Amino acid sequence: MKSWTPKNRNGFAFFLALCLTFIPSATHAAFGFKLDGTLDKEAISHAYFEGEFDRILPPLEAYLQAFPAFSTKDDSTFVYKYLSVIYAADPSTRKKGESCMVQLIKMKPAIELIDLYISDNIASIFKDVKSNYFQQQKYVQEHDVLGNEKRRPETETALTPKPHSTKWLWWTLGGVGTATIITGTLLVLNQDSKQVVPAKTRIEP
Repeated sequence: MKSWTPKNRNGFAFFLALCLTFIPSATHAAFGFKLDGTLDKEAISHAYFEGEFDRILPPLEAYLQAFPAFSTKDDSTFVYKYLSVIYAADPSTRKKGESCMVQLIKMKPAIELIDLYISDNIASIFKDVKSNYFQQQKYVQEHDVLGNEKRRPETETALTPKPHSTKWLWWTLGGVGTATIITGTLLVLNQDSKQVVPAKTRIEP
């Protein structure tokens, strides 16, 4: 059985403080959270489409900082998705928005932000971030930290089909063509020789 150490007490106290912060009473929870401490995605989504960015930013940031170990992949995806748009919309926090986009793409490479009705500017930023991320991943897979190209595994090299040489084909076709020409020429000469009738020599008495 685990002993109750001061470290455990501090962790429990911190968790209890968070609960008291986000759940001030048994019948009321802070905006963005349900009574059980989970994210209230419907409330956050509704506030987003109402344009209340300042209202949904605190619970998203708080959840990201206070509950990383307890969050599910869906929760993290939801938080990073909304933070990506909110941060990218403000020039002063655009870099944070790009960082959230990278985290979002890591979790779900095929994800898009189109359902959040983003502006053309944010769509362009997200497109560039996604393109750069895939290029970076491809480069890392093919090169080491010094930029040297990695050797391909021997098994992969052995399985890679080698291109077949076509030189034999051209030599064969050339030989066949030459033989055909020679044969045709001989047949024509032979035919011509048969048509020539030698003149009879008249012997005078």
